[in-house]
Amino acid sequence: MSSEKLMYDFTFWNKRLGPEFQSARLENKLHLCISLLIYLSVPLLDYIEFLFTSKILAIRRRTGRFMGLYESASDKDRQFPPAVIFRAWHDHFPSSLEHIHTMLVPCIKKVVHKESDNIITDKSFTMPVKQLTYSSFDTILSPGRLESMYRERAPVLWSILETFVTAPNRYRRENKILAEYSAFADASEQDLEEGTQLESDILDEWELEDDPNLDVDDSIIASKVSSVGEKPKGFSRNPVFAILVSISMLAFVRNRATNVLPLLCGLFFKIEGASSRVMKMLSNIGLCVSLKTVERVKEIVSTKCREHAVELMLSEHGLFCLVFDNINLYQRKYQQRITNKNSMIHATNTSVIRINQSNIDKTNALRLDTKLSLRGRRAQASFHKDILPTKEDDTFIQSSFENIIAEFIVRYTPGSGRWTDRKLMLDQVHETMPRDRPIPLEKTDTRPFGVFDVNEGSKKGIIELLEAIRQRANMTSEQWSGQVRILLGDWLSSNNFRHARSDRRDDIDSMERLEYGEEVSQLFHFALQATQMIMRSHYGNAVQDPTSLAAHKGLLNRVWDVNSANYAAAKSLIRHSLIARIMHIVIRWSDLSDWRPSLNEIRQLSSKIFKNWATTTSALAAKAAHDDWSAHEAYFIRDALMFCEFEQAVAYADPGRVLRVMRYWCLGFRGAGQHNYARECAEILLHWKYEMTPDLREAVERSWFVNRWGEDGRWIATDLYLEHLNLLVKRVYIAEGNGVTVDYIINKGSACVEAFRSVSHKIATYFGDPDRSRTSKELAFQEDIRALVDEMQKKSIHQGYSEHFVPVIGKAAKAPKKTKKATPESSIIDVWVTGAGVWQTKFDEFKRLTAYDSAVGYPIGEFADTHDSRLDNGTIFDQTNQSHIEFQTEHDLDCDTGGVGGGNEFGVQ
Repeated sequence: MSSEKLMYDFTFWNKRLGPEFQSARLENKLHLCISLLIYLSVPLLDYIEFLFTSKILAIRRRTGRFMGLYESASDKDRQFPPAVIFRAWHDHFPSSLEHIHTMLVPCIKKVVHKESDNIITDKSFTMPVKQLTYSSFDTILSPGRLESMYRERAPVLWSILETFVTAPNRYRRENKILAEYSAFADASEQDLEEGTQLESDILDEWELEDDPNLDVDDSIIASKVSSVGEKPKGFSRNPVFAILVSISMLAFVRNRATNVLPLLCGLFFKIEGASSRVMKMLSNIGLCVSLKTVERVKEIVSTKCREHAVELMLSEHGLFCLVFDNINLYQRKYQQRITNKNSMIHATNTSVIRINQSNIDKTNALRLDTKLSLRGRRAQASFHKDILPTKEDDTFIQSSFENIIAEFIVRYTPGSGRWTDRKLMLDQVHETMPRDRPIPLEKTDTRPFGVFDVNEGSKKGIIELLEAIRQRANMTSEQWSGQVRILLGDWLSSNNFRHARSDRRDDIDSMERLEYGEEVSQLFHFALQATQMIMRSHYGNAVQDPTSLAAHKGLLNRVWDVNSANYAAAKSLIRHSLIARIMHIVIRWSDLSDWRPSLNEIRQLSSKIFKNWATTTSALAAKAAHDDWSAHEAYFIRDALMFCEFEQAVAYADPGRVLRVMRYWCLGFRGAGQHNYARECAEILLHWKYEMTPDLREAVERSWFVNRWGEDGRWIATDLYLEHLNLLVKRVYIAEGNGVTVDYIINKGSACVEAFRSVSHKIATYFGDPDRSRTSKELAFQEDIRALVDEMQKKSIHQGYSEHFVPVIGKAAKAPKKTKKATPESSIIDVWVTGAGVWQTKFDEFKRLTAYDSAVGYPIGEFADTHDSRLDNGTIFDQTNQSHIEFQTEHDLDCDTGGVGGGNEFGVQ
């Protein structure tokens, strides 16, 4: 509120006019005022302008009252003072008002018509559908750009609409007047303390005779939007959005070629699942383009995206890899009758990804003759030297585990958000995170290649897919098979490719013998298998073992079925259980909120936790004390931390750390009975070391990771990126009804998905649809941790050793009668030790059945695997030859902060 005052106050006029003029008639007072204006030669315009622009509080209050609407006034004709003036003008100067109307309205019309023509003739507001490319959505189609262009091309129209939408309602007027009087009261209180005369004292003397019919709360003038893009105080919606959309709709109705925002909106509504009827209605009011136009856009953009991918594949300087995975869709799933059955589409989605070429010799990396000359060298390998973790690996893992434990303590301790140096602690923990060979940071160039009408889930399907890829890339057989092609997929894809190559070892040329393929199993599927390994090893029995995941699942009221577990649910249970155990070891829960440790204390504590509760040695010590509960605690914490190490290695794109984890998982998968992925770990370790050149190894390692944002710590697994595309193809861009055909998916619903996902994100972000608040999830997470910690306190977990035995769960079938009672066997075993024992006897067999022999080619044979029933717990995870962790929802694939998916850090399933 302004502190300016009138130059001539109450005292001044009282001395010159005397008190008798205060009681004079109103007419006399008016004559006195106007005579003073005439005497002083003050123009009426200047006087009126001064009244409505002055910042002096006494004047502002009176002009504010003049502009107010007083519904309680006794004279209905005088409820709105400006209307009284307008009627006086109309009665006494009709010719002048008619002249104003005659001149002003046509001028406004002319200006608006000109601005409208400027918009509809400006090519910047036109986006020809046929010219749309992949990059169009990042340049031309930008709401922020449209806003500045509309302000520049149509300032009058923008101002008119802005005046309309920002006109104050009663709520905003009341709030503003209350705020101004509150600020004035504060200033008055300060002036009282300083002993100065207040302007309010003078105002009280001047306005003792206020009209009781006047409502001061209505005397406030509307204020304009102060800053572009921000929601003004008191507004539930940003008025700029309404102005932008209104101008776009008006221009689109005049000329459908002015389609930039309607095209964006049409794509957004279709992407987010609007029905055809809704789209038609929105098109009729000019808010978006028609559904047919959207379908044409999908087809055109799909074609452009495929051409964009082919451009990279044909580039002489580009180093790329191909990632593919099958995608299965039901047709007419809910129309099945006795006489007809539903069918399923078995197709394959693909994407081309550029590999960072820094410090890589592309020519040497992709030389096919060099690759073929290295085949079979794994015969030199030995289990102890190439599979078994070394002391260096143990030292590195210890450092990583301690760093992860320290991060968990800083990040998840109740009340840590109030630590003044928490952010500094997290930064220091991040700086000391062990690193091995992280790849250069950059935003990954990903180019979806679209769906193929091929099922790659078999040897024949793999061969057909590679041929279809070659044809879509417009390559000859010689071009395609003339150099190494990096092919990414899950274990099944890699295994099928190896078997197909073995079957074709005597074919006519390199193309048919599939010699060009460098198959690489991907990391997201390793994470799925590792989750299943932890569930099999540690799910246990809730009644006999309170340290089991089964007990924690029941305690947290997780209702998902363990026999059809999805990835996000299983990972959430494992992660929350791990954090709760660490919190319980740290300090009593009741003391955690008031705990204020230093980073050095946290590091010492994390080192102690690792030594006592996260090593094989600590588990063996518990076993020696006949305490299966404590042994299970140590095994679980160790295995769960290894998963966290793997996820962190992916998030920071460190293949060296990934390969170290592979050594431990190679043992763990064997011990848990997941022999396929145990052999795949060994395949990667041996193939990397013996059968790859350094340049090819570097290229293949970099192909493991994708970074959409170009930010450190936000890398994801490449096959997880493809699963994101699969989810969009199956759930978001799928046609309706009988439109679900493989041709539609190929032509309109697969190659374009990443471009449209960018459009959807950009539109939603601009128009105020930010990410959902995670507060409720964070509170639920803290409640989960508290419940688990309290339960562990009741069971005296982590408080020394006590004798607890957890036997193997008996079989449902009747056991044969025995004359002598057998000694019960513990179900708490170390899958690493068990796996190492299995590998001791199976490693030579693995080399014999996988190593290339120049005399006979690739060997053919079957692996003889055995099943260890000690970990059987009556769930689906007892069947170890199949993957039982599902990932069908967006929660399973969510990974905004990088890693291997499974939801955010506070996700509760």
